[in-house]
Amino acid sequence: MDDHLDAIGEVLVEATRQVFESAGVSLVEAAKCDPVGEWLDPIAVLGFGGEVVRGSVSLEVPWRLLQACHPVRSSAPDDLLDWAGELSNLVVAGLKTSLRQRGVAIQPGLPVTFTMRAAHTGGTGASQLQYRLRSPDGAVLVRFAAQVDPAFNWGPPRSAEIVHDIELF
Repeated sequence: MDDHLDAIGEVLVEATRQVFESAGVSLVEAAKCDPVGEWLDPIAVLGFGGEVVRGSVSLEVPWRLLQACHPVRSSAPDDLLDWAGELSNLVVAGLKTSLRQRGVAIQPGLPVTFTMRAAHTGGTGASQLQYRLRSPDGAVLVRFAAQVDPAFNWGPPRSAEIVHDIELF
């Protein structure tokens, strides 16, 4: 299962890069990191369900980075929190597309956004990964927690004809 989680984590990192790149922010470095630390910036959490893979994606994005990539460069906290939620939607959409190419359907929920000043004391387990993606304006933290069916075989993407036959929720 760890191999599947790592493979999905790599897709998540790439989806995050693409989303921020399309919003005008280049994330140049990605590395696994320890989730212990303070969550001081806005956080967006988006859960998703499916028969093979289910879990959640959390993004912590610095205020200045949210403002830099916001479509109208708003600095209003409510606008920036909404934007963090939209970024999490876009990241999970990228993950959903990649999983769909492998015959796996997921259904995203609605994002929840908040800020928190308390230290996060959780650690990573076999079903949780965290990455730090750096930019000149700060680092984005991406946490992926999931349950993956042990029978799932990651393998290469399926052909386009097969992907279209997958039943969507």
